[in-house]
Amino acid sequence: MSARREAMRETNMKKAISMSKLLPVVSWRWPRCSRLRRTPRRLASQDQPFNLTAQSAYITQPDGQAIYSWGYGCNGAPSGYAPAAITTTFCNVMQVPGPTLIVTEGQTVTVNLTNGLPTAAGNTSILFPGFSVTATGGVVGLLTNEAAPGGTVSYSFTASSPGTRAYYSGTQGDLQVEMGLYGAIIVLPSAVPAACTSGLAAANLTAEAFWQESDFRLAAAAYDNAPNLLRP
Repeated sequence: MSARREAMRETNMKKAISMSKLLPVVSWRWPRCSRLRRTPRRLASQDQPFNLTAQSAYITQPDGQAIYSWGYGCNGAPSGYAPAAITTTFCNVMQVPGPTLIVTEGQTVTVNLTNGLPTAAGNTSILFPGFSVTATGGVVGLLTNEAAPGGTVSYSFTASSPGTRAYYSGTQGDLQVEMGLYGAIIVLPSAVPAACTSGLAAANLTAEAFWQESDFRLAAAAYDNAPNLLRP
């Protein structure tokens, strides 16, 4: 038995070694940047509110089936949804996840939510974890002000720090979030590297040139503190 175990051990080691030869060794470094510059990238929504609606729709699945869902979408034209740099953007009246809200660090953000859900669904709302939010209008709920069926509530806060966070319903969360009432908010850093020409930044520049992009989608940095930006 010991000889058999030894033979099996040898075979397993050989397999492990042969597999390791197939795995490429990837080495990369953080892009090195010489200095920082304070150039906030202002979005088209800088002085405009995000006008969202919560409503129901059937979402088509890859197999052709449709699932009844609730979701956030743009209320009217997609004003306050994307930077002017994106000329082909659109915003659905209902989608899951909801529209990605893109703002700049330090910006005052206002989100107006209209409740277009079926009356039987009751009130709805939005929570913005990580931000100090002031809610006005609507009715007082357990976690925040809520929009009654057909009503509107407004949320305002300052985008205090860069990064990506979630937003989602604060009303009957076990039901409404599961039904599709959630989305993401991206806060772009107000200080970005002056010039990054190596590593991931170089790949971004190449991609921007290829796709003729000049906006946040291939941002050089996600944060604006020096230890992250100037890391060798």
